[in-house]
Amino acid sequence: MNKLFFLTLTDTELSYENFSEDFFIGIFATKQEAEATARYYLENVKGFCDFPCTKKIKEKQIADCSAEACPSVVWIANGWNENEFYDEVDIIESDCFISEENGRAELEKLQKAFPRQEWTFVQWKIGELFWQDGFVRTA
Repeated sequence: MNKLFFLTLTDTELSYENFSEDFFIGIFATKQEAEATARYYLENVKGFCDFPCTKKIKEKQIADCSAEACPSVVWIANGWNENEFYDEVDIIESDCFISEENGRAELEKLQKAFPRQEWTFVQWKIGELFWQDGFVRTA
């Protein structure tokens, strides 16, 4: 297995010009798992079923994978800038890495090639779900 599927749901009413109000839901081993999770959230989870939200499933490579089995966790580097409203913009994201060492090396390359205000380097568990309680909008 050398690819994974990232599920993001977007509140289209709160998105504008160069900003998208995205909710990262999780990383999945198959596109079918991501599709089923998106359907469930859009039909049943507070906020996602109450407001006009759309799904985005992005296929991501596992850069240092040679095995056929799906890993249980991966490392990913992210960088971004903030606009005048403190929204995250100009987001850059690495491929997935099974090895923390390989992921950190990629983070260093990205930081040199793409200056950003903020960076993270995070380990993600495959199949873990975020935003399970949904969201509410405040006035």
